[in-house]
Amino acid sequence: MSARKYATVFAIAARDQVVYIASFLMRNVFFVIILFVFYSLWRVIYGGAPDGVAASGATTIAGFTMVQVLWYLTFTETIELSQTRVFMPISAEVKDGTIAYSLCRPYSYVLYWISRSMGENIVKIAPMLLTGFVVATLFVGPLPGYLTALPVGLVAIVMGVLIGTTVQTIIGLLAFWFEEVSPFWWIIQKLVFVIGGMFIPLDFYPEWLANVARWSPFAFVAYWPASTWVDFSFDRAMTTIVGQFVYAVALLALAAGVFRSAVRKLHVQGG
Repeated sequence: MSARKYATVFAIAARDQVVYIASFLMRNVFFVIILFVFYSLWRVIYGGAPDGVAASGATTIAGFTMVQVLWYLTFTETIELSQTRVFMPISAEVKDGTIAYSLCRPYSYVLYWISRSMGENIVKIAPMLLTGFVVATLFVGPLPGYLTALPVGLVAIVMGVLIGTTVQTIIGLLAFWFEEVSPFWWIIQKLVFVIGGMFIPLDFYPEWLANVARWSPFAFVAYWPASTWVDFSFDRAMTTIVGQFVYAVALLALAAGVFRSAVRKLHVQGG
């Protein structure tokens, strides 16, 4: 019954998000612009092949061809742009006191918001992947092994979004201690951009930095899901899924712990 409650929340959020899908699709224009800018950049870096296909030849950087790098970006941007900014409504509830009403309801506050956000996120992922597929194919051609990696790639992307959503939930709960939590989100987002390998694979980094960054939670949001799809192997897939599962469970436990601590603070200060 408990699992069914959160599945219902997930389904309702997904259904509601479909109503606003036209508005969300407008954001795909921004997605296309990002891909075009990086496509232009990588053409220069990879030698500026006149037909835009520098990857099918011998040109590689850190083991990645131009085709792989641009497709990599479609997957990482899908993870980033499809995430609902859940920390905002959570922090708003804390600030205006309406969270007091939520505490009386028969569900886990943390799981409710994660289920609701993931319902919205799932609906957003599909058009993002479709847009990335079309644009990347037009720019650099098809990705070798796309269909082989598809099942694991989809799971890895959903898990990456789940980790990011859980981190946002924790940030939202920090409103119990801090007046404004947006700076925490900006910091985490930039860590995903840099340490997580959002824009370029971590393999391009100096070896010492890449070795550290690969095992951070930020890398399992962006780098591992995308690199698994563009350079699929069983070992890489297992590392990705296992690592994401471990971090997801750890972050869920942390979110629950932060919430319990926040509720105690609320009871002490607010009665």
